[in-house]
Amino acid sequence: MSFRKYKDSVFTDLFGSDRNGKKNFLDLYNALSDSDYKLDEVNLERKIIDQTLYKTYNNDVSWEIDGKLIVLVEHQSTINENMPFRCLEYVTRIYEGIVPSRKRYAEKVYKIPNPDFYVVYIGKDKYPSEKELRLSDAFYKQDGIKLELVVKVKNCTDPNLLPIAKNCDILREYCQFIEIVEQTYNKKFPKRSFKKAIEKAISQGILVEYLDRKSREVINMLCAKYDYKTDIAVKKEEAFEDGMNAGFEKKAVEAALILIKDFNAAPEIAAKKMNAPLEKVLEAIKAQQ
Repeated sequence: MSFRKYKDSVFTDLFGSDRNGKKNFLDLYNALSDSDYKLDEVNLERKIIDQTLYKTYNNDVSWEIDGKLIVLVEHQSTINENMPFRCLEYVTRIYEGIVPSRKRYAEKVYKIPNPDFYVVYIGKDKYPSEKELRLSDAFYKQDGIKLELVVKVKNCTDPNLLPIAKNCDILREYCQFIEIVEQTYNKKFPKRSFKKAIEKAISQGILVEYLDRKSREVINMLCAKYDYKTDIAVKKEEAFEDGMNAGFEKKAVEAALILIKDFNAAPEIAAKKMNAPLEKVLEAIKAQQ
């Protein structure tokens, strides 16, 4: 199954779409923010972007809780330093769904929930226990900043750095499950390897209720995710191989444009992944408009 047809990742489902997603999210958010919200004492509402308009591989979770809009993003690989800009795009789309069109032109201020952004990092690369990424870091000049967005990155991989996983059972088990998936993954027989990972996790008491109840859906979500990884790798390899014969730069730019068009990648990210000059990618985008 293509990831374009199956939008949720396991992270998004576990902390969002699943029937226990509300509780799981609240447990994770309490651990991330050192708060103590109780499920029966707060109002929680899921915020979802219309995927018919924004066709992306969805690994973001957003909930409104007592006047705050919490955006969680999962990363299993190197942190994307452009995450503040990505969150800016994301939260703008959410606000578009919150504020009625007519109210945007009214004289009276229409109140919106205060946003809070977190990246849950469970990758293998070394990373600080906590780090803040700021939108202003991307500005040409740092003086007189009029727009800011701060993303809090929490390294949940190493409990010695930041014991979030120890304080949140559902996150700890999720991290353990992803590690099992990575260890058992076989690109020749992906579904078989995912099934094996699920069986192994259940035998070790990891996400037992969830995996037992939704094993087929989890396999589909994992296939979608790894299809995405494979597509990215193949596009990069093709660009390199074609470039050996017909100009690497041109092919790299073309491959970057495919990522932008088909996968809704940011130009900066697409250029970096395909080793293409960013200015050439931006020129190509402008030429197509």
